[in-house]
Amino acid sequence: MAPRTSMTDEHPAFGQAIRDVMERRARALVTRDLAELALLLADDFSYVNSQGTLWGKAEYLTAVDGGALRWSAQTAEEVGVRGYGDLAVVTCVVRDEGTWHGEPFSARFRSTQVYARREGVWRYIAGQSTGLDQG
Repeated sequence: MAPRTSMTDEHPAFGQAIRDVMERRARALVTRDLAELALLLADDFSYVNSQGTLWGKAEYLTAVDGGALRWSAQTAEEVGVRGYGDLAVVTCVVRDEGTWHGEPFSARFRSTQVYARREGVWRYIAGQSTGLDQG
């Protein structure tokens, strides 16, 4: 996923920790590693997709496991990370490639992602995506 962050000058370890979680999640989406995704998502995770649908952790994992949507790649661009103690807010452009019901797709989304450090572990707690262009 190799995102670039805007908060690495003062706190490089902080930015790297968030990048690591983002990269692990992207790999888990591509490989459909539900166990890894379950570890990375907070139990109270919520996500609003580009169609405005609110998903909790169970719905998100079901969407990944369901088979209609399959990622072949996910990358992050224009990544900005801001830290607030045990919270991190990420803004980025996410580029997804894969298939939807067997048809290839490529799409870009402006995304806001929130991560929380709980018991020393960073977890993805909330996100929202807005479609930029799709093809």
